[in-house]
Formats: sequence, structure tokens, C-alpha cells
Amino acid sequence: MKKKIGVGIITCNRPEYLRNLLSSLYKCNYDELRSLYKCIYDELVIVDDGDEEYPYDSALGYTYIKNEVNLGVGKSKNKAMQHLLDKECDYIFIIEDDMIIKRGDVFEQYIKTSNETGILHLNYALGTPFNLKQNINFDLHNRHELNMDSKPNPKTIVEYKNNIKVELYEHICGMFSFFHKNVLNKIGLIDEQFYNAWEHVDHTYQAIKNQFHPPFWWFADIYNSYEYLEPQIDSIKNSSTSFNKAEWLDNVKVNADKYKIKNGMYPNETPKAVLAEVLNSLKIIKNKNG
Repeated sequence: MKKKIGVGIITCNRPEYLRNLLSSLYKCNYDELRSLYKCIYDELVIVDDGDEEYPYDSALGYTYIKNEVNLGVGKSKNKAMQHLLDKECDYIFIIEDDMIIKRGDVFEQYIKTSNETGILHLNYALGTPFNLKQNINFDLHNRHELNMDSKPNPKTIVEYKNNIKVELYEHICGMFSFFHKNVLNKIGLIDEQFYNAWEHVDHTYQAIKNQFHPPFWWFADIYNSYEYLEPQIDSIKNSSTSFNKAEWLDNVKVNADKYKIKNGMYPNETPKAVLAEVLNSLKIIKNKNG
């Protein structure tokens, strides 16, 4: 049986970004040379955590879930992932509304990379300036002031057979995430005690502990992911993190404390593996999951 690809889009009060993302999906589905429309996914669900309903676009044939009240990104992603699991999807992609799909084979490339490497959870790395080449004064809140146009800065690139490479980055970004269903069936969905801070980091940490992903601080992405995806203009500036700084920083601290209670340390206290340990873990991951 053909394995199913499921895509979940999370949106909140950014209708223009959502329109742009859906438009990019539509363009990837339509082959102008052959006048052929063929979906590059099997299931598409949009979870809307905003104030107003988004007008339905029948051309894309998606399921639309409107939260009655704002639930936050973690619970909204869980709704999307659970819907796609219920639809028996094997490969699940969760996309935040400020992304653009540049190439229609993006899902295929993430799946091929996962199948070859055994890494069952991958994240697009280039949505944060901390993974780009530039002089950085590390400040989470002020990251929207940094340059998003510089080149990728992976810690290392690992080569596999069949022309597959994996780039490993120091920081994690949750704008575009890939999960094999086995990850979610094993570790569960996102821990809903976290609200708009650290939920994705915690979830990936659980995947790391179960040998679905390389060690912390070595976050995995496909090779040259910028050819397949890109953030929309001013996506970080227009996020909630660029508005009420005091409120946002307080939320980050509250949820970091929850992370420490759960995992025994703050995220930035996680021990850093050396390259030899990372390469050994990749061998273990491939033997286990590949």
C-alpha cells in the first residue's frame, strides 16, 4: 500500500501569510506544462487558532478546524497531528503559516532523507537567524532584528548513500517539522502544559531520548533546505515575540521552569555532545530505524 503524506497548517490571525502559504502549495500541486493538477500530499488540515474564520478554498480540499478560543501553538499542533494520525498518515508535516513552499518535491525529499538515515524527526533549520552566518548577540526576543538573508551555518554535514546528506544545526526551529508516525506513536503528542514557549524543544528532546533524532544541539535538517522552503518576509517581526517584550519574556521564563521540572534542567543546560558522539549516535539511529 502507498504510504500516506499528511500536512497540517497552524495559523493564528495572519490571513495574508496563510493565503501565501496555501498559494505556494497550490502552485506546487499544479503542473503547468502538462495542465495537470495532482496533490503532493494525501491529507491537508488547517487548524485556526485566531479570532476569525478563514474563507474555505475548495481547490485545495482541506479539513478546517477552528478553535473556539485561543489554545496556543502546542495544542493547535496536537489537533493537526491527531487528525492526521486518525487519517492513518505515515508521514506527517506540521507547517506554521509564515512559511512558503518553493518546490513540490519538498515532502518527498524529507521522506527520502528520513528513510535513508533513520532520523524520524526533522526540522527546517533556517527560520531562525541563529542558524545563519552572522555576528550574533544571543537574545531570543531581539532575534527579529537580525539578518535573515545570510547563508546557512550548519555545524556539520553528514553524507549517506543515495546522494542523501543531513545538515546538523545548533538551534531548533519549529516552523516546518517532519514526523514519521512511529515517533508520535512512541513519545506521544506535544506536552500541553507548555504554552507558546519550549513546547517544540521539549517534544524534540523526547524524540532524542528515544533515538529518533541526533543529540541535542545537533538538530537535523535536509541538505540545502533553502531550495525547498523559505520563511515569508518579516515572519519573525510579525510574530508575537516581537510585540510585548515583558509579557513574552515572562511566559518564556514560566515555561522554562516547567521544562526544568519535567527534564531536570533548563534547555540551555543540556550537555553538548562532541562530533564523535554525534556520528556514533547517527549510526545507532540508522541501524535502529533505517
